[in-house]
Amino acid sequence: MVFCQAAHANVFVVNVGGSAGLAFQPGFLNIAPGDTVVFVNKGGFHNVKADDNSFRCARGCDGQPGGSGAPSSSNWVASVTFPSAANIGYYCEIHGQPGKGMYGTINVLAPQPPPSLSGTPAIGTAFATLLALALTAFAGWRLRRRV
Repeated sequence: MVFCQAAHANVFVVNVGGSAGLAFQPGFLNIAPGDTVVFVNKGGFHNVKADDNSFRCARGCDGQPGGSGAPSSSNWVASVTFPSAANIGYYCEIHGQPGKGMYGTINVLAPQPPPSLSGTPAIGTAFATLLALALTAFAGWRLRRRV
């Protein structure tokens, strides 16, 4: 038997400011490698900057064509895709700093291996026992048919 797991990426939305005040909502996310986080300014003069300087976004992100990570009070949307496992802190340059004030965390979890039938001795033994019983029953049925 072959088991396949469909590969797909998810999109998560983080609201910036607005009714959440000087906060990101949600302030903490667990995501998988390849997932995208979309930051949406809901009101206020804000931006989003990674603690490790891997991204700086507001009206787009620095380094993207036409993007600017400078704080802005416009209704901006910016997206960042996270390709590998990491723990990324981020903050608003105006209202926070790493781990203080207006900040958040994205935890990109390491990918989990697909389940395996022979991954544990109990599953392998149970499968072998079931197969032996099925073969024994089939052999008994064939013998009865011949008699």
